[in-house]
Amino acid sequence: MFISRIVPNIYSNDLEKSKIFYGSFLNMKIVMDHGWVITFASFKNPLAQVNILDNQGKPALDNARIFLSVEVSDVNKMYKKAKEAHMEIVYPITDEAWGVRRFFVKDPNGATINLVAHKS
Repeated sequence: MFISRIVPNIYSNDLEKSKIFYGSFLNMKIVMDHGWVITFASFKNPLAQVNILDNQGKPALDNARIFLSVEVSDVNKMYKKAKEAHMEIVYPITDEAWGVRRFFVKDPNGATINLVAHKS
């Protein structure tokens, strides 16, 4: 037995805002869209995916407990892009002692996204 992939699921009260965040901001492509569930994947690594599910009018779920780490090639560019888009940055860009540079931003559903790059 082996695990071929793990895909996080995030519930959304606004799929269109999620399309903008994951499609435009994170530059992921939609690889599946059934109207109630959308799968986004990295252009370079198709197994790097996230599912966004329509909350279908139910009370808002606590996505604030969701915390995803996304490794990017240019974290400084992503930080600038997040600031220009007035996104909610909840941890400023920081050089960490263990050799990464990162910042945290909230997606439109309340999940925290840790955008990180390893320092060379």
